[in-house]
Amino acid sequence: MSEKPFKTHEQLIELLSSRGMDFSAPDSKSFAKKKLQRIGYYNLINGYSSLFWKPDCKDSYQPGTTLREIYNLYLFDQKLREIFLHNILPLETNIKSLIAYHFPKMHPETHYLTYENFDTTKKDASRNITGLLSDIQRQVAGRCSDPSISHYLNNYGYIPLWVLNNILTLGSISKFYSMMQQKERQEIAKTFHLSDKELENILTYISSIRNFCAHGNRLYCYRSKRPLSDTALHATMQLPKSEKNEYLYGKRDLFAVMIALKLTSSKRDFRRLIKDVDIALKNLYSRSTVLTQEVILTSMGFPSNWKDLLLQN
Repeated sequence: MSEKPFKTHEQLIELLSSRGMDFSAPDSKSFAKKKLQRIGYYNLINGYSSLFWKPDCKDSYQPGTTLREIYNLYLFDQKLREIFLHNILPLETNIKSLIAYHFPKMHPETHYLTYENFDTTKKDASRNITGLLSDIQRQVAGRCSDPSISHYLNNYGYIPLWVLNNILTLGSISKFYSMMQQKERQEIAKTFHLSDKELENILTYISSIRNFCAHGNRLYCYRSKRPLSDTALHATMQLPKSEKNEYLYGKRDLFAVMIALKLTSSKRDFRRLIKDVDIALKNLYSRSTVLTQEVILTSMGFPSNWKDLLLQN
């Protein structure tokens, strides 16, 4: 494997110029240097250049491509993370609250985190339940200095679930829900007018998005190996399908997150989500000369009429 020699910011700008990036504007090189210093070549260029390459060519930019326009896509992605995280957090709180009510109701004993209290009939139950309990113990150990945690451990020898929830990640809570006994899962799912399997799948999908948002990972072109399950909304929207009979939108992309949040959010909150995403998109459109609306929406996994589809019913 060939080495990657160090390059100064000036040399990196010359490299971008040799690949067709436009630096004809008077302040374009000084702007580029400032952004490379603050964000880094890898995070900005490697992270957000792909939409600007010429077709079938990964070392030559489309005519008119500027670093400023790539930076605008970077800012758009940053805004998307803020929007989705803002809308996922209330769902996270809601799920934690519901679990903290229904699980202790059925298992009121002090030391409730026992293997028998979970659904031991599920596939790979032994491995998954013991893995969940180990993960919870690791998170508790990492937060043992937290006053609320240490208070209960020192005075009562255990941590109530409604307190424990405050330190558990959405991923852990999602696994906790999936391992609860079916009747308990169904009681929680009824809150959202969903089946327990539908809610379990939604929480798994949203957990991944939550991690991307929290860790600053590139989000706009998100694709998941584990798809969102087909829902009634997929059929109602009459989304097109692939040759493999999978919906082309709303399965492994950001449109799937919109569907998941529509099924788990209030109408008011969801309309605000649509408005916020629409504003972010329009801001990007207004600053784009190389990228078309079609290219941007396709990269996100959004159909062209995404707003109309999500606002119906």
